Amino acid sequence: MAYAFGALFAVQAMTFGYVGVIQGRVTFGRSNGPAAWIGIAFVLYAAAIYWLLGVATGHDLTELPAFGVTPCPVTIFTFGMLLLTIRPIPRLLLIIPILWSLIGGSAAILLHVPQDWVLLVSGIVSAALLTGRDQRLASASSR
Repeated sequence: MAYAFGALFAVQAMTFGYVGVIQGRVTFGRSNGPAAWIGIAFVLYAAAIYWLLGVATGHDLTELPAFGVTPCPVTIFTFGMLLLTIRPIPRLLLIIPILWSLIGGSAAILLHVPQDWVLLVSGIVSAALLTGRDQRLASASSR
């Protein structure tokens, strides 16, 4: 399964590159809504708190999942960055992160990896916030 998910994450990276860079459909900006604040919290959690929580719960430093290398903190970071966008995003960008959120988050609970529990929550919360925000943006632009 690791090879399959590795391939999926490579597809996800290419999709982000195509949709975000080539098509220019991912736009970041300043927003004061709940999605932006939760996005900032997810980014901070993935980049710093995740590692600190692992240390605090007794994981050996050499065994800690590293940000930028392992999928769980990167997925939380991805959700945070998507919540910091200011235009509707293609739903295609959510498929693989949500899939990993459900699988990795469930495994974290079963394997007692507390720093990954946020993974499950991040997918559910992000999907709800992005759907609601994008529907509001779409209806506002159609007026």
